Amino acid sequence: MDLMSDDAISAFGILVGEAIERLVDRHNESLDKQAAMMSVDGPTFSQVDHRMQFDFRVKGNRQKTVECQIEIHEQANEDGEEKSFDSLLDTAFEASPSCTCDIFLEQHTCQHTLASSWLLQEQLARRGAAEVFEFLGELKVDTVNSGRELVGEILGLAEESNRTVEASEETQLQWRIGLPNSRYYSPISINAYEQKPRKNRKGWTKGREVRSYDLLRRDFSGNLRDGRIAALVAKPSYSFEEDHYAEFQALEALVGHENVTWDDVDATPIEVFAAELTLTLVPVEVEGEEESSPENDVVLANEETAKSNLRFRPQLEVAGIRVNVEDCEVILGHSSPVDPLVILVDTKGNRMVICHLRDPKATRMIQYLVRSDLKDTLLDAEAAAKFSVGSSTVDTLIRVNLPPQLAGPIEPVEAELVMELRPRPGAGLSLAIGMHDPRFRQLAVPGEAPDTVPCLTDLGPVRLQRDLKSELDRTSAVVQKFALDALASDGHFRWVATSDEIALDLLAALYQAGEEAPRLIWPEGESLKVRGEITPSALRVQIEDRRDWFGLGGTVSLDGREIPLEQLLAAVRDNRSLVQVGDREFSKISDAFRKRLQQLGDTVVNDRGEMKIADAAVPSVVELFGEDVSIEATARWHASIAKLESLADWNPDKPAGLDATLRDYQLEGYQWLARLAAWGVGGVLADDMGLGKTVQTLAALIERGPDGPALVVAPTSVGDNWVREAMRFAPSLNAHLYRDADRKKLVKSAGDHDIIIVSYQLLQRDAEIFATRTWNTLVLDEAQFVKNSQTKTARAVRAINANWRLGLSGTPLENHLGELWSLFRTLSPGLLGSWDRFRNRFADPIERHKDDERRQSLSRLVRPFILRRTKDKVLKELPPRTEITLQAELSKGERKLYEDARVAALAELSGAANNESGAAGQQRIRTLAWLTRLRQLSCHPRLVESSWKKSSAKMDLFVSLVQELREGNHRALVFSQFVKHLKLIREALDEAGVTYQYLDGATPAKERSRRVDAFQDGEGDLFLISLKAGGTGLNLTAADYVLHLDPWWNPAVEDQATDRAHRIGQERPVTVYRLVSAGTIEEQILELHADKRKLVAGILDGTDYAGKMDTAELIDLIREGAGE
Repeated sequence: MDLMSDDAISAFGILVGEAIERLVDRHNESLDKQAAMMSVDGPTFSQVDHRMQFDFRVKGNRQKTVECQIEIHEQANEDGEEKSFDSLLDTAFEASPSCTCDIFLEQHTCQHTLASSWLLQEQLARRGAAEVFEFLGELKVDTVNSGRELVGEILGLAEESNRTVEASEETQLQWRIGLPNSRYYSPISINAYEQKPRKNRKGWTKGREVRSYDLLRRDFSGNLRDGRIAALVAKPSYSFEEDHYAEFQALEALVGHENVTWDDVDATPIEVFAAELTLTLVPVEVEGEEESSPENDVVLANEETAKSNLRFRPQLEVAGIRVNVEDCEVILGHSSPVDPLVILVDTKGNRMVICHLRDPKATRMIQYLVRSDLKDTLLDAEAAAKFSVGSSTVDTLIRVNLPPQLAGPIEPVEAELVMELRPRPGAGLSLAIGMHDPRFRQLAVPGEAPDTVPCLTDLGPVRLQRDLKSELDRTSAVVQKFALDALASDGHFRWVATSDEIALDLLAALYQAGEEAPRLIWPEGESLKVRGEITPSALRVQIEDRRDWFGLGGTVSLDGREIPLEQLLAAVRDNRSLVQVGDREFSKISDAFRKRLQQLGDTVVNDRGEMKIADAAVPSVVELFGEDVSIEATARWHASIAKLESLADWNPDKPAGLDATLRDYQLEGYQWLARLAAWGVGGVLADDMGLGKTVQTLAALIERGPDGPALVVAPTSVGDNWVREAMRFAPSLNAHLYRDADRKKLVKSAGDHDIIIVSYQLLQRDAEIFATRTWNTLVLDEAQFVKNSQTKTARAVRAINANWRLGLSGTPLENHLGELWSLFRTLSPGLLGSWDRFRNRFADPIERHKDDERRQSLSRLVRPFILRRTKDKVLKELPPRTEITLQAELSKGERKLYEDARVAALAELSGAANNESGAAGQQRIRTLAWLTRLRQLSCHPRLVESSWKKSSAKMDLFVSLVQELREGNHRALVFSQFVKHLKLIREALDEAGVTYQYLDGATPAKERSRRVDAFQDGEGDLFLISLKAGGTGLNLTAADYVLHLDPWWNPAVEDQATDRAHRIGQERPVTVYRLVSAGTIEEQILELHADKRKLVAGILDGTDYAGKMDTAELIDLIREGAGE
């Protein structure tokens, strides 16, 4: 937190203090006496995620000690957004108590939490707000001492481990295998022997046996493989009930081990390897050369391939090597209940082969084959052909190899992917994905062997070659597209939809996908029935009166059954085209009706089970129902529609009391405002800066003047401008600034034709005064001030009672859609519903998933209530504006300071990001603080390092540019968001003898007006302005140049500042210079400007959309903001 500005630290301290004060107020006064008798120890302080936690021990007069805790955290935004560093002053903190006493469990407060709150409040009060971080540091655990203890413990454990490893490297284990007495199911013994190097270091001793108890205590950190074998070998076995799984698992672990022997006197080395067991048909001749005699067979030796004829001998093979079962041991077992094994032991060749079987049911077949005398068995042509046709079934148990004469030619096949569906008893569906071909005897499992499927055709045998990889790819695509893995698994590529609701969702998705869905296979007579199609003509709607809105109900009639409208809207919301109409019977919503229902769902708000239509949404609902829907409505509904129809062609003339000539687009704007006001719904006049939003609004206020007073809420910097504009253009209106004496009387006495102009800050402070009466009109100038719905300012504005509300903002949407929702929550409550509804329906799909259909729906919904014109479209006579970026090359000293700070930022922030216990909110604040530091270093090192005595690259560029402008008789506006930067600029201008006007947030309102008028009258070559304080509401057309000394995150803020000069009344071309330090964070900020502009265009103009940045992306800016 050391990087936070003094103002931010003080603000943080004040907000924490306010949170504790609110917590104290929440306690019942009856607890005061008891709390005063408490003895409180503590607090200790810790951070848990993004929360600050204070722990106390509280002792009462009965000497019983309880534990209390107070957590302080940011209040959540309704729009779910983290606070930015620059909105810290708008942040509200909340203190949440907890206690282990019984009273707290019932009442959520108690005498102990009150006593703890008093103590914490007192300790904070003893310190200034700026000392809060120092105070928290005093309460924290000694992290340095804890760190030293941690290092000592870690190093000690590491040294102990290394000593153990060194000791274990002086010995090795040998594994000795003993064969069973019985051929089937007898256990195999595996024993461990510890060997040591011989004294001459040539080889190892014979070794001594290690008992199971000692084996389990042995350290295997240096040889994990032996550790796993030891754990299996030493595991106790309980007779045949376990089938000796551990012994067979140990054999598997011994595959490839270099120190395995027989458990005999000589400890004869053996080789353990794994291979697949296959059943092969070998062509042999029955006439001519004699067949090889048994005595010529070598156990597990390669066999010569016989010549092709019509006799075939079956034989077992491993890796192409014939298995002579008479000369080798065959042991059957399981390494798990579903994993059968065959162990082939070649005692002559000292080899052991472990073969996994494909299916537990294969064990019986292996037993049969081992007992059979295969060497004296031949298949004639008939038997061989019969076997080849059924070999695919055999292949599921044991791999089958057929010679070309039997298998036939290979024919590639692209099997069809199908979905097999079967209704479950009671509810739901069972489903499986399989590969189908008419020549398959049964559905094949996607991607699973066999890759060739034999079949018999009229022309003879053929092998169908499956593409297993393609099958898996296609299956994976279907699984992902229809979210099958979200269902309950029932085996490989098999699932269960456990309820009819889940089954319905799946079926709807499959039907909606059309040809992109797999073909569905139902058992005959068992399918879920899909009957009929739901169209708009089947809908019957009822509309009822409510206080400030209309209630909506309706049903669809289908084959004598009634389907509620709510059920249709829910189906469309969940992206389903099927709705349930009976027991396992469903109907499909027609595509055209589905689209209309989706738009209706965007418009209708469901509040606690009741569907509501806001007055502002009436025309949209009428259009969506159309003429083919039967509507039963009240008189107020029909009157509302009649009123809308009469207003559609109502274009009133300019009010007689307006002393101004309106341009065509301004007249159209006034007429739009008049129609909205007559309708009684709020809206946003979102014209570009400089297009005359004020004069259009004044025209509307003149029209509404006879019906009551108007309240205009505007930034402090433009309050005087409203008074001047009203006196100039609307002399029939009485404009009063709410900063004169007797304010309560001013509000109370306001009547017809009166306008009260108040700043957002004063409105927030005196909210109760303004809420005591009803205003005919409420105007929010620079309405983006209420874009955060949780701020005190936004809450104060929403508390105002007004007959009609209007927002003025050239930037109604700047960063994210939560701003748009907050704006309409203030101006037209009910249109966009609750935040949760808006987030689920619009914000998340648009911002996170770039859902263009949802973006278009939102644009269509708000379009009637936003009027936005850009200067390039309506002001053809406005002089051109040229924008130029000038780059300043940092000096070596500046570059070193900047790079040192950037590297330090990455080191700190990357380390914090890897710490899972780090607070996310604090991480974001520190990130923004580092970004601010880097931006300041990009402007002038003295903004960060007070010892810096030189100039800066940007300062030199600025002074040079000013000299050129003065020589050309130009005047300029100079904007910076850093007041300290403007102070350095003033020093340089004073030294150069350049005259200027100056304005920042500390400039009193009257003095602002005086300085603006002075500049307009020719006093000063430059006007230095703080971006936040003077970027809106000022008319400074006396300047024809605009200089932005440091780029701000949001280009709309810069555009507003630029439009102080480039607006109506400007007769000269305007040139805009942006001064950017090369190779710094400023270049990344300029790249972000394009994304911000896309956000606005995506909703207001119907183009694409780009989302907002999170903390990780901000850190990436630091990483990328490096010099070449």
